[in-house]
Amino acid sequence: MNNTDILEIFYNKIIPEAQKGRIDCYYIMNIAFNVIINNTEISRCENLPNGVLIPTLKITDKNTFDSLLIEYVKKALEFYRLEDFSFIDDIDLNYGEELNMTKSECLTKYIICTLFANASIEDFTNPISFIESRLEMFDNPILRTEEEIDFGYIESIKARLYISEEISPIKSETPYRIKCYLQFDDGFKLTLPEIYIGNTNTKYKLYGIQKTSKNQNEIDERPYLKQIRKGLIAKINGAPEHYFLATMICLSLCSDKEIEVIPFLIERWNAKRIAIYNKAKIYKDFSIEEKEEEQEQLQGNITDIFLRYFKKLKDVSTGMIFQAVPYEIDGNLHISMNRDFESRSIAFNELFRLADEYKNNKNNLGR
Repeated sequence: MNNTDILEIFYNKIIPEAQKGRIDCYYIMNIAFNVIINNTEISRCENLPNGVLIPTLKITDKNTFDSLLIEYVKKALEFYRLEDFSFIDDIDLNYGEELNMTKSECLTKYIICTLFANASIEDFTNPISFIESRLEMFDNPILRTEEEIDFGYIESIKARLYISEEISPIKSETPYRIKCYLQFDDGFKLTLPEIYIGNTNTKYKLYGIQKTSKNQNEIDERPYLKQIRKGLIAKINGAPEHYFLATMICLSLCSDKEIEVIPFLIERWNAKRIAIYNKAKIYKDFSIEEKEEEQEQLQGNITDIFLRYFKKLKDVSTGMIFQAVPYEIDGNLHISMNRDFESRSIAFNELFRLADEYKNNKNNLGR
């Protein structure tokens, strides 16, 4: 795929399809956005259902934007694993010549769609900075090793912490994800929620702390969650303990730069709203109002809970600073961690100390 082809696909295929909120790249991506180039409106969405929050892609320097978009597509092809693009092999098998696009075109559209699926409203307003940050994330993992790290023993929890970092699926919010587990004194391994955070070289951008599947040996986790609680304090026991612990790990690992917490991605919201609308057109007994209300409540709960982790940890700590809360300067939470950090949570203090020791003793954490 040459440079001209990539731009041809974006401007003449993706943008017209984004007008209708339905981009065909073998998979259908429910992505919608308007486009302005040098203060001139190029594309505006039409005939989309109510409730879709349509962002506007504002390209102020087309040459720079085009160059970065080309670089991103090529870099993604090199970076992501072959299994992320395994659907390409299915095209010949399932469609033959019925698919109205080449495999290269399909692949390029898929890469660009997954890029914008992980953009905030502010990212659409500043797409050059957004793509630059995504390119930086490719080159800057959090940990400077592909090996699993024995991070140390957490005395307050009576468990040893192991951390690793791996390449995420292309659909994920960040190129890398951090995986952690605790090994308790009796040998039980408790998997913690995965941390989706990107290192842009100037700041960290945190998109999510997400639960993995249940432990496979079906042992009751509750006694081990109670063990974690011993390292916490009553004031922050307002959500599952392993989520708080994963948040502590993230803040401790990434204390050397600003952490920007991004709780809302506009195109993921739109994809669900459009899917609800499309389903309502098929099933006559489908209550679109009920499903939209349910989705709004679910999204609100997810956002509130995610931000609550940080607020509760700040309430019990000194040296954890909110530089800006959502909707002060943008929709995100901006956090800095001071060197003199101290918490009333014993586990948080232990993790911060272990991370500090690791950063001082190893030249492989961040940049």
